[in-house]
Amino acid sequence: LTSGSISTGSPNASTTMSCNTGNGCTLNVQDANTGIATTSPAYTVASADATLSAGTEGYGIFASTTAVGSGGTLKIPAKFDKTGNNVGGLTTSAVLIASSTASVSNREIVVTHKAAISGTTQAAAYVDTITYSCTAN
Repeated sequence: LTSGSISTGSPNASTTMSCNTGNGCTLNVQDANTGIATTSPAYTVASADATLSAGTEGYGIFASTTAVGSGGTLKIPAKFDKTGNNVGGLTTSAVLIASSTASVSNREIVVTHKAAISGTTQAAAYVDTITYSCTAN
């Protein structure tokens, strides 16, 4: 990460969803730190709903679907249905990131992670643990 730019994680995270219940399924996302963190020195770049800008701390994700798979369609809620430098913030509680209301088979979700730091952000190796969980509706 550098203070002069917005960084995009590479590669993007992706997963496929399959559920054969007539009611569809739900994918949730949950963050361990509510941001990217370092332990030495202890510091967190907070995650929030934001439009990231170079030189200002921020961290978040956005999601999209692809044409992969079959069955019903996946819906991304407004919080994560973003593009460019607009991101949805992560929390330590499970939050809806994608859902279907009908059976789906191998439908794909792609998640983009973005971060920005300021010139005074502590220099260190920052990490995050994000958990995705899928359940039938």
